[in-house]
Amino acid sequence: MKTIDVAISVAEEDTYVADMIAAELKQLNVRYYYYKEEKDNWGKHLINLTMDAYGKRTKYVLLITSRYCVNKYWSGIEQQMALAQFPQGNVLQLRLDDTEVGGLSKHMVYVDWKKNPEEIARSLKEKILRRKRVARGRLLRICTFLCVMGGTVFLWYLIYAWWCHRWILKQEYVHVQGLPICISNIEVTVAAYREYCMLTGKIFPEQPIHSVDSMPVRNVTWEEAKAYCAFVKGRLPREMEWQAAALAGGSTIYSGGTSAGTVAVYNRVKPAFVGHRKANAWGIYDMSGNVAEWCEDWADSAQTKKVVKGGGYDSEVGELAVNSKRAERPDERLSDVGFRVVKDN
Repeated sequence: MKTIDVAISVAEEDTYVADMIAAELKQLNVRYYYYKEEKDNWGKHLINLTMDAYGKRTKYVLLITSRYCVNKYWSGIEQQMALAQFPQGNVLQLRLDDTEVGGLSKHMVYVDWKKNPEEIARSLKEKILRRKRVARGRLLRICTFLCVMGGTVFLWYLIYAWWCHRWILKQEYVHVQGLPICISNIEVTVAAYREYCMLTGKIFPEQPIHSVDSMPVRNVTWEEAKAYCAFVKGRLPREMEWQAAALAGGSTIYSGGTSAGTVAVYNRVKPAFVGHRKANAWGIYDMSGNVAEWCEDWADSAQTKKVVKGGGYDSEVGELAVNSKRAERPDERLSDVGFRVVKDN
C-alpha cells in the first residue's frame, strides 16, 4: 500500500465535516485516507485496513471528536491505534464540541470546528510540508556527512596506496662485493609478480588474506620463482651468494645488525611492505624476516628439497640469523616463502 499523509478518523454522525475537509485536501493534492472513499478495500478485513491506515503507512491522524465518537466502538479502536502508534504531535484533534476524549493529553493544542475546512486543510498541508523539509534537511545532513567521510576515507586510501606503491618503485640491483653478481634490494612484490603473470599468461597464485601489492609475493613454488627470474634475465641466488649479500661485508647475527626488531619483520601474523625495516650496509632490505627466500641450491644429497634462507614474518627470532636455513620441497606453495633475484655482472 502507498504511504498517505493524513488518515481521517470520524464517527458516522460527523462525516459531513470529514467530507468537507477531504474535499479541500484533495484540492491541495494531499494524500489522505477516508474510509468512505476506500471502495477498493471493500471485502477486506476491517482490522487490517485500520492497522494500515492508523499505524503502518500514515504520517498524521486527524481525529474528529464529538459526543458521538466516544460511544462508537470502531471510532474508539481507531483512536487507540493512532495514540499507540504515533507521538502526540502527529495525532491532531478537531473538536466539534467540548466532549473529552480519553487518552488525549490536555496539554495538546486543540482545534475547534468553525466551519472552516479550508483553513484546517491548509494547516494540515503546512504540517506535512514542514515535516518533509525537516526530513530533507536531515537526509541532506546525512548525505553531507557521508560524502565528507567518504572523501576522507578516499583521501586516506590514496595516501595508503601511495605509501604502499612507493616501495615498489625503489627496486634496484645492488652489487655484492667480492662476487660478480648484483642482487635485488627488495623481495619480489605481489605487484611485480602479477604483472609478470599478465605478460606471460601464467596463472597468478592465490595470495593469503590481507596481501597488498607492495608486500612480497608468496605461495610461489621454487620452479615458478626460477621462471620469473629467467624472465627478468636473472636467476635465484645460491646459498653462498645470498649469505654474502645478507652480511654486507660484516659479521652481524642478522642482516643489517644485531637487533632483530630493527632489521626484521618477525613473530607476526602477516608480512609487511617490502623495505619496512632498516636495510643492511649495502642497502638491501628484508634478508632477515618478512618472508623466507628460495635459493638455487639443493638442501640434501637426494635432491628432494631446496634451501630456504632468512626466516619469515611468522618465525621466531632464532630463525632469522644469517647462517640459519631450512629445507623445503621445490613444488610446495608456502605462505611464508618468497624470493629475490640475482643477476650476473
